[in-house]
Amino acid sequence: MSALHQQLSDSILQQIQAGQLRVGDKLPPEADYAAELGVSRSTLRQAYTELERVGVLKRKKRAGTTIIASQPQSRFKMSTTGLYELLSLGRDTELVLTGTRTVHTETVPYLPGFESETDHWLEVCGTRTLPGESVPFNNTQIYVPARYAAIEHILERNGPSVFRVIEERFGLAVGRVSQTAKAINCPAEIAKIIGREINAPALRIVAHLYDKNGILMEISVATFDPERFELQTDVEFD
Repeated sequence: MSALHQQLSDSILQQIQAGQLRVGDKLPPEADYAAELGVSRSTLRQAYTELERVGVLKRKKRAGTTIIASQPQSRFKMSTTGLYELLSLGRDTELVLTGTRTVHTETVPYLPGFESETDHWLEVCGTRTLPGESVPFNNTQIYVPARYAAIEHILERNGPSVFRVIEERFGLAVGRVSQTAKAINCPAEIAKIIGREINAPALRIVAHLYDKNGILMEISVATFDPERFELQTDVEFD
């Protein structure tokens, strides 16, 4: 059986979808609604948090809780509890290639300071789309150092992540991932792809993948629609 707050969030969602509660309605004050439902305020808050996370409710201090949608919004959730989870984007969504080309180190802001034997890199461009949707939630440029550039000839239009191809082709395994995330204004060429307004907020994650010997395998520059992507970190200290 699911936790009580999950049962409650499911029940509220069902009422919204049945028309008993309507988009635009404000829900009663927490204390009153919790008493009406026969649950604690903390349970109700947890249910609200879940419904807000999936884009059904919006809470605002002193303005209350408003229903803003009748259907949960599709969203990819990437957890970073460990290396396996960190690579879940590449494992659980399909990369659709949109093009490849050779670029020079000095022409791409993310490459200077990193080594590629010939100072040239294979650039692989692609997108990722959530199940049941047609508009990508992600646009990605991947930069592969020259030593692995031969994979260009075996990449498929719809296939696994580039690092997976490198692993299989060269008998390697990812041993370390270093990544940074920052908010950006969505560039025009990417906004069109992921369905955002030009200069609307977007999330950019730059990841460096290394093999178990510390050798760079790829640099990934991914831009996400923040309304359809969630990054969660859960680190436990001894």
